[in-house]
Amino acid sequence: MRKGQISLDFLFAVTLIAITMVNLVHIASIEQAHSEAFDTVAKLKAFSIDVRDTVVKAYAVGDGFTVRKRLPIELDSGDEVTIKLIAPSNITIDAYIGGESYHVVQRAQVPIYKNSKVTLTATNMEFNVTATYNEAEGRVDVVLSS
Repeated sequence: MRKGQISLDFLFAVTLIAITMVNLVHIASIEQAHSEAFDTVAKLKAFSIDVRDTVVKAYAVGDGFTVRKRLPIELDSGDEVTIKLIAPSNITIDAYIGGESYHVVQRAQVPIYKNSKVTLTATNMEFNVTATYNEAEGRVDVVLSS
């Protein structure tokens, strides 16, 4: 083996190691992005279950019952989360967080008679879930408000 051949083999080995390291860093950054998106989806899903349970509790307690809720996700400027109660029994959460859009749907175990929605931003992260008795219809309406 000549001296030039050893240098060329060494250069080839270093190049392969460098390419492998670059690929590992690339894969790690992709996995980090996926884990952050999964974390956001999991938090939104848990929050939607909490909102659903709060709507059921407000309906069960009845007239005058109000619960103040806070979004468990920190929002940056430009992010927003819209929570909707949609008749007859759907609760939807549409979120735009960190440049990504998310959509979560829950089915309420109680009837929703009145459509209502509230939009949360970085400066307004709290909302109310309120039950009122509708005398004209003889029913309990659960609505969202800021």
